[in-house]
Amino acid sequence: MILPAWLKGALILAITLMAGIMLGASYEHRRGSTHSVSSMDSHHALDHLERELVLDSAQHRAIAAIFARHQRTIDSSWHAVQPHVHAALDSTLREVAAVLRPDQMAKYREMLHERHPSALHP
Repeated sequence: MILPAWLKGALILAITLMAGIMLGASYEHRRGSTHSVSSMDSHHALDHLERELVLDSAQHRAIAAIFARHQRTIDSSWHAVQPHVHAALDSTLREVAAVLRPDQMAKYREMLHERHPSALHP
């Protein structure tokens, strides 16, 4: 299936946005946040926007409605590209590992485990 350029661009933008949300959620979790969040939770993203941009209640409701309207499309897009993103990241991690010396490899594995404890590492 060949996708139009604008759709590829939109998918890349969506992936970038979701990656930012995931990184933010991961950071908040490691920092000892007082609330539990899933990695792709639109409520967390809205809370972050509200905190950083000091949204008023009308803006909060409007953005919540926007997120709700687009969530199904974002989820289905993410599920379509997620295996490809994971494969690309895994390949990248393995290629980096192939360049490292043995003394660096132990630290590299430790760094990866700190950031992604459940992932398989080279």
